[in-house]
Amino acid sequence: MNASRIDATYRAVLADGVFLAVRLGAGAPLLDLCRAARRGGLPLLEITLTTPGALEAIRTLAADADALVGAGTVLTVDDVRAVAEAGARFAMSPVLDPAVVAEAHRLGMLAIPGGGSATEILAAHRAGAKLVKVFPSGPLGGPDFLRKIRGPLPHIPLVPTSGPAIETFADYVDAGAVAVGVGSEVFAPGFTPESVEGAAQRTRDAWRRAHK
Repeated sequence: MNASRIDATYRAVLADGVFLAVRLGAGAPLLDLCRAARRGGLPLLEITLTTPGALEAIRTLAADADALVGAGTVLTVDDVRAVAEAGARFAMSPVLDPAVVAEAHRLGMLAIPGGGSATEILAAHRAGAKLVKVFPSGPLGGPDFLRKIRGPLPHIPLVPTSGPAIETFADYVDAGAVAVGVGSEVFAPGFTPESVEGAAQRTRDAWRRAHK
């Protein structure tokens, strides 16, 4: 395991704080949209493997010096190997598979498995995950769910996704989130590179305000 590379990614994630889930359909200008999000202040890109052209986009974007590009919906060991070869810094998943976590770490990537209960979150932590994705945090109860989980498990860094929004960032931070995941409000219906850049800027500004 390349611990120093994993630790560097972990520190970069905590310093940034906002994962942008990029889950787009066929025909979307993937690279243009990712670069627009970065210009707007969201460089931490989780390009999901359900997006056509995901591996090629990761490979291209990972070549940038300030890249914080990783993969989402990483479900198998083969997925891990493919995204590592493309240059991903992290492998995120909605579920926990200890073999996926172990392979990601072996290849020098930060593994971020998902959990939706205290049992799953603890199991992910015990499997070696430095961060655990809480998914889907909104339907699970949002910030209140996070507070309740952190009562018995205060030592596990949690990243709620599918719930946090500009209006609720401060509540999630107050509940103990170390980072959050966003997506749909940046890629609102009818999105363009220009609208994505503007939405990314509003998201970054809201994240900063949540820490004042």
